[in-house]
Amino acid sequence: MDYTPMLDTARRAAREAGALMRASSGKPVYQQWKNAHEIVVGSVFPIQEKIIEIIRADFPNDAILAEERETQPALESDPLWIVDPVDGSLNFHQGIPHAAISIAYRAGGIDQVGVVYDPFRDEMFDAMRGRSARLNDQPIVVQQVSEGEDAYAQAIVGADLPGELATRLQTLNIATLMASQCTGLTIMGSPALGLCYVAAGRLHAYFALGLELWDVAAASVILVESGGILTDIRGGSWLHTTGGYIASNGVIHGWMMRNAQTVFWKDRQE
Repeated sequence: MDYTPMLDTARRAAREAGALMRASSGKPVYQQWKNAHEIVVGSVFPIQEKIIEIIRADFPNDAILAEERETQPALESDPLWIVDPVDGSLNFHQGIPHAAISIAYRAGGIDQVGVVYDPFRDEMFDAMRGRSARLNDQPIVVQQVSEGEDAYAQAIVGADLPGELATRLQTLNIATLMASQCTGLTIMGSPALGLCYVAAGRLHAYFALGLELWDVAAASVILVESGGILTDIRGGSWLHTTGGYIASNGVIHGWMMRNAQTVFWKDRQE
């Protein structure tokens, strides 16, 4: 099946909603804390509704899973749109221009289309299953700087901090271990952009614990079609993870998993 119409709709929805996102960044209207470290702001909802409106106009019978909706369709719905209206909520709330709109289209249980749009840089990452990933219509591929130990010694790794305290501490322990062995480690504030930056060769790997489906669904298509790898922390399918994800250029994936599992094993022993 040709999923080009779905890709076109996702790109248009992301770009139109992106104009709202730029205008409302740093202007929360109101704020509500989901927990001690996760926030939702009122200005997210018009962005989400704009995306849903555009999808509904083109595909009125499709199910839509969107992060800030009160009622959600079953994950088994087919087809299913998966929407994160603002990936990087804290950055958005603070007026930090590093956040994105994420839209995926799933059919037959497979993510077929992914669009991640950064309206602050006007960067549109997109991919369709079986077709090259693109950034502003130009093909992108992961960057492989070396092999063996040199590959992770030269790596730039991205990460994000989850809201739940115990998981946050695990993330910090993994990050500390990785940072002692690689060139650099940076906190992204947007998981979707973290995965897309691996796809575009800006990062060599990215990891996070405690993510949700809408954080990664669209970017997973872009990463895989750029030649990257996405798994759970133990190397299994990311589709069945409880929230831990590792994305990489492939060369350093084993090193990423070893570091993560070292921390998990230590935590189980304590």
